[in-house]
Amino acid sequence: MVNGTRIIGELRSISVGIVQFKANGSAVLNIRRHNVKTLSAKVRDFKMETLGGDMYFGKVLPSDTSGHIQMMGRDIRLIDVYTLNYFRSGIFRQVQGSFSAGYSFTKNSGTGRLNTDAALRLSQRRYEIRPSLSNITSFNRGDSVSREREDVNVQVLYDLTPFFFPAVSIAYERNLQLGLIRRFSQSVGMGAKLLVSPWVHARVVTGIVFNQERYIDGRRSYNLKEIPVSMSINAFRYTNPSYVSLSTTQSLFFGINQHGRTRLEGETRLAWEIISDFNINFTVFNSYDSRPSVAANGTSDVSMVFGIGYTF
Repeated sequence: MVNGTRIIGELRSISVGIVQFKANGSAVLNIRRHNVKTLSAKVRDFKMETLGGDMYFGKVLPSDTSGHIQMMGRDIRLIDVYTLNYFRSGIFRQVQGSFSAGYSFTKNSGTGRLNTDAALRLSQRRYEIRPSLSNITSFNRGDSVSREREDVNVQVLYDLTPFFFPAVSIAYERNLQLGLIRRFSQSVGMGAKLLVSPWVHARVVTGIVFNQERYIDGRRSYNLKEIPVSMSINAFRYTNPSYVSLSTTQSLFFGINQHGRTRLEGETRLAWEIISDFNINFTVFNSYDSRPSVAANGTSDVSMVFGIGYTF
């Protein structure tokens, strides 16, 4: 460490400016990279991607220069590391993720709203599996329950290079405000990492999506085709002891066999770490459909929720 402390244990990963380390006899530590002098991990092999577009595989060796490490004979600044993950047999040994939940209650209407969301990242040498889910459920007078909004997504990415990757995904969506009982989606496409800097990570994905939809009024639609353009941006800043992150994913869909139909699905989150691994967060979900099944409800929907989150 920069302050002279020496920590012995297991290096897990480097991502979004955080070095994840399992200290001997302790819990997993999330250490800001500016506090790290150098690292040494010689037992397992690692995959590392740099902001300059290089990809390295092998052991992590210490450097004589503060704030640097060595891999494959090269001296690399920690601030230039985009991601670093170890790979070994057993995919469930390489999981990172987060969970958040919040609840609000309106006394006059007697309505309570529960919001939960979770995300996982399972990494291997060249591919990642990213399942995620979120939902908003209302509890009304008379013990009635309304599943207002639900979103489940599983995405698989394969690294052709540090900045280009094919992607496939399957998804389920529900949005009662727009008259949607359920939508099943399957997509395939290509992605690129853009605007990458030490404090901002971004990626864009496009391809083709196949949808099957069911609406509140009983109508169904099959084999709807769309062209998606999805942008994800993650910005972060840390000053000891606080850590603040702002992330957004906005996906725009252009109808192919529904000419003129345009949809937008998005999620924006601001999170502030209050103690190690725990944060308070504010999330905005936004949806737009130029041709909703229930026109009386409008073409857009916005939900705002507060929650308490945990990362691991």
